[in-house]
Amino acid sequence: MEIFATLFGGLGLFFVGVKLIGRNLQHMAGRRVRAVMARATGHPVPAAFAGTVLGVLTQSTNAATFIVINLITAGVIGVRAALPLVGWANLGTSALVLLTVLDLRLAVLWLLGATGMCFYFDLDKSARWRHLVGALLGLGTLFLGLQLMKTGALPLRDVTWVQAALRFAASSDALLLLIGAVITMVAQSSATVSMLAVTMAMAGLMGEHQTVMVVLGASLGSGLTTFLMAGNLEGTARQLGLFQILFKAVGVAILLPLLEAEAWTGRPMLLHLLEHMVDDVPERVAWVFLLCQIVPALLFLPFYGALERLLARLAPPSKAEELARPHYLFDQALMDAESALPLVEKEQARLLRLLPDVLDGVRAEPETATPIPARVLHDAVTSVARAVDSFQTELLDGALPREELERGIRLKTRLEVLAALNDGVFELAELIGGSPADARAHPLTGNMVESLHALLLTLAEAAEDPDPDGTGLLLTIAGDRGELMERIRAALMRADPGLPAAVQQALFAETTLFERLVWLIRRYALLLRGPGEAAAEPAALAAAAD
Repeated sequence: MEIFATLFGGLGLFFVGVKLIGRNLQHMAGRRVRAVMARATGHPVPAAFAGTVLGVLTQSTNAATFIVINLITAGVIGVRAALPLVGWANLGTSALVLLTVLDLRLAVLWLLGATGMCFYFDLDKSARWRHLVGALLGLGTLFLGLQLMKTGALPLRDVTWVQAALRFAASSDALLLLIGAVITMVAQSSATVSMLAVTMAMAGLMGEHQTVMVVLGASLGSGLTTFLMAGNLEGTARQLGLFQILFKAVGVAILLPLLEAEAWTGRPMLLHLLEHMVDDVPERVAWVFLLCQIVPALLFLPFYGALERLLARLAPPSKAEELARPHYLFDQALMDAESALPLVEKEQARLLRLLPDVLDGVRAEPETATPIPARVLHDAVTSVARAVDSFQTELLDGALPREELERGIRLKTRLEVLAALNDGVFELAELIGGSPADARAHPLTGNMVESLHALLLTLAEAAEDPDPDGTGLLLTIAGDRGELMERIRAALMRADPGLPAAVQQALFAETTLFERLVWLIRRYALLLRGPGEAAAEPAALAAAAD
């Protein structure tokens, strides 16, 4: 029982370490590292370096893949530039596997001691140092767990039933591949499973060939896991999932025949070459895992363009993905503020045109028979708004003339109002959709939805062509409705005092949210007015800028 308690405790520490390392390193990466990755994708060598760093920081090909998906969704990079990042990220995840074969007992003890001192002096509470301290704690915990597992596994070599189970597993390479793949799909990390396999080899529980088969199976399982995680998605997410399984399959398809031929014929091939490079079995296994990532990464270098076209045919971009990408912004525009600001205006106007469609799901007669789900539209607007905000921030950080600076600040304020409108319209659609049937069928609900839809359409038209007459009309329509809404609520109670409490609460919530949305529309309309018009209504514009 002590043996299994030691193994189980070591396994627990190992998994805690894996989580701590991945979580804290991803926080340390932050926006700056993502920006570096985005800039590095223009050339194969920087892209390989950036992808490797991404793999080291995440220690999970799944996490690396979905970080790259977020970069694509935000419009920072395209699929063609993303493929090398994902491919070389697999190499970065090999770092811990290579460290596993080193004798790090003393280093781990020193590391844990230093980390404990960091906690004692409250560095874990520092915004600057807490993620580094957490990552160091994870690293120490991971290798301490591996050491415990290695110690606990040594006596298992003499246990009869363990020997029988290992002989059964070793009787079939296909079974070993399957074991590696299945465990990886559970653990969701081929590096994790490979480290465990290497540790078992170091304890003498598995031979070289058997451990290599498990490692190759883990590589296949990693690609399959990423594909399954992206299986319910469309477009880019599915493309990168397909790329990962292709990447892993190619690596295994090249190495596995070499290893099998070497085992069956006895002729010196891959393992024989590795024997001349390193002496220990665990080190050779770790190098096989490393080669399984390097070989396809190098092989794919000339074919990323063809792969992009193939993946686009297999998993075309979805409608939601098209909506969630900026249509007018590009990095080169930042060099010329005079041309960049009109692009920001056009992007914001495009987002405003999407807002009325959020209500189609709760309208009696929507524009189309199959409206786009409100959440899809809301998430698309949110994603593009983040990209626009980042673009505007970088633009305003430059040396702009006074007039352009004022225009840029006004556009940034508009974006804040647009984001609030997006959240509010989606909240109203969700509120109406989830309210009792009597509340959804109530005339007040239908009137508010149609009125808001008309106001949003008018606002989108005014943003595309902000002439004084159109803006003035919108300001008149979206005037202060607070007193009017209070009268409507009071009249509603007098006209139908027998309404169920749930219906009353739903209608009151809808009218309150509607009132806020009308106020936001008026605020945006005020921000559409030019400097000359602003002077005519200083108080109103001051309120809009608050």
